[in-house]
Amino acid sequence: MSLIDPTVAAWAVAIATLAGLVHGYSGFGGALLTVPLLSLLLRPVDAVVVATVAAVIGQLPVTRQAIRTASWTDCAPFLIGIIPGMPLGILLLVDSDVGLLRRIVGMSTLVAAVILAVGWAYRGPRGSLISGAFGALCGFLAGATGQGGPVSVTYFMAAPLAPQQQRGSIVATITGMIMVTFIAQVLSGAVTSRTLLLGLVMGFPLLAAVWAGSRLFELLPKQNYRRATLLLLFAAGVAALLK
Repeated sequence: MSLIDPTVAAWAVAIATLAGLVHGYSGFGGALLTVPLLSLLLRPVDAVVVATVAAVIGQLPVTRQAIRTASWTDCAPFLIGIIPGMPLGILLLVDSDVGLLRRIVGMSTLVAAVILAVGWAYRGPRGSLISGAFGALCGFLAGATGQGGPVSVTYFMAAPLAPQQQRGSIVATITGMIMVTFIAQVLSGAVTSRTLLLGLVMGFPLLAAVWAGSRLFELLPKQNYRRATLLLLFAAGVAALLK
């Protein structure tokens, strides 16, 4: 008997390809698509773990540049804040009822889509404590739903930094979030041989699809790409809520 169902693996690769194309083409939304769509195939806890393993692979190519361009004065307290927030999210992930957790994933996807649609960014006071608080929220959401990325985007998009530093800071904190999430999942026992293998199966198609999506952006009409991506996010969130 195979460790993973071939049908599930095929659907997982299809999801990774779609998410990677969306992310490469539009610049956002790939990770938000992965968890709700996977939760239609797997238990939500397994969906979050598989998405995290795939994200570890998908994030590697952009990590090196982010380390050089990020504003570490802002990123360091944010990353530190992720650490205490993460266990609380993992606790919710592991102990919650499957149906409830699937609804939480669906709702968090819809909320993130709304934030991205309106372009909301945090414009309040900043400092180490505020950065740490946002990091803790990011860690909690990443642990519980695998979807902490929009917190980083919301916080750093309005930061008084050069655009390159803003992007580097977002990528650096999301990379840190992914790595801490994976370590916490391993320590909590949420990672199994099956979810690890399925995440690896997804990771490399995700990587290739992100590259292909970025090339498509240079070739295809650009007028409606953001609207189409947001519609996909809304559809994925609603599907997770209704399953």
